[in-house]
Amino acid sequence: MKKKMVILVSILMLLMATVVNAKGKKSKEEKKFEKAMQGFQLEAVIKTTKGEISFYLYPEAAPKNVASFVFLAKNDFYNGLKFFRVVPNGLVQGGDPAENGTGTTGYLIPDEIKKWLNFDVEGILAMSNSGPNTNSSQFFITMQAMKELNGKYTIIGGIKSREDLSILRTLRENDKILNIDIKGKKIDKFLDYFPDEVSEWESKLKKTSNQ
Repeated sequence: MKKKMVILVSILMLLMATVVNAKGKKSKEEKKFEKAMQGFQLEAVIKTTKGEISFYLYPEAAPKNVASFVFLAKNDFYNGLKFFRVVPNGLVQGGDPAENGTGTTGYLIPDEIKKWLNFDVEGILAMSNSGPNTNSSQFFITMQAMKELNGKYTIIGGIKSREDLSILRTLRENDKILNIDIKGKKIDKFLDYFPDEVSEWESKLKKTSNQ
């Protein structure tokens, strides 16, 4: 009887290990998609009234949120919008067409939060939200490590250099985004990976702009 119990426990442990490995293992399609996202080597240059701030973008971590950010930038959505909130030595927030924290694009993007990407360092570019899965156009950039934000916001990028951080720290309320320039390899092909989303965004953004 004891021997049977040992065998049964061993089988159960093996099954549990198999399940855990299956959950943690990515499919070939997922690996291929992630590799394609990394291959674009996307960057964003946010041109402000205080200077240019350059970021690496992370579509391999947050593909839909990065795609929306790129889509909006390429459609000049951010041009002329103010940084409506600045927390000294904390963060700056912008990307709101209403410029008061209430504006959206007319569509929402679900959270894409990865444990390996966090706010443990300064200069993180992330999507603002009003709760889970409510990302739209608003974003914020941190001026220092803010670990208390880990797991709460979708990170889409990070600053490239200390010079970018220096310019970031000079921003004040009512400074403006002149435009956002997206760079990368074969950048024109990036949004082709999101045809259904882009179609929806174009439709809803057009309706919003006509209101």
